[in-house]
Amino acid sequence: MAWRALSFSSIALYMALRRKLQQTNNGNIEATISTLRHAGFKAPSTLAKGLRELQAVGLIDKTRQGGVAWGRRMCSLYRFTDEVVFEHPKLNISRMPATNDWRRFTTLAEAENAIADAHAAVVRGDENKSGVQKLYRANTDSVLNARFSNTDSVQAEHSLEQKLFQSKKSKPPANPRRSSVSCEAI
Repeated sequence: MAWRALSFSSIALYMALRRKLQQTNNGNIEATISTLRHAGFKAPSTLAKGLRELQAVGLIDKTRQGGVAWGRRMCSLYRFTDEVVFEHPKLNISRMPATNDWRRFTTLAEAENAIADAHAAVVRGDENKSGVQKLYRANTDSVLNARFSNTDSVQAEHSLEQKLFQSKKSKPPANPRRSSVSCEAI
């Protein structure tokens, strides 16, 4: 049932990732936008949505969280849950049997709800585990409005107008190399 709940782009992503699977590299499969461009994935948001759906229904699972570590960027690595994962000591991936997580869904509605919950977690912001603060324009504007009163903004605007007026008064000539010699002197 898990397969039937997937979107077309998620199915295409699964097939592209499955083509990367060899005998012993399960758990060491990267899904970056640069490696999947040839498969038609040009937008990072489509790739992220597809990975989220595949993980939600249990067809793939993350073996290493990507990000910035030791001064360099590392990509996330994935495994297929229906295949055995062999140990990769250099990548810090341990051996793991096939878990077949996708079998836990008995109805199509359960799989669709799992996908909807995964997408809702991103909208709520539950998926930001990096600790980096996200800036939201609406929140920023409300903080600015709360911090400054209306009289403060009027005073700031008046002060800015005065500075602008003074700078126009004492404005130097446009081209300082050109002397201000009149035509009569020539």
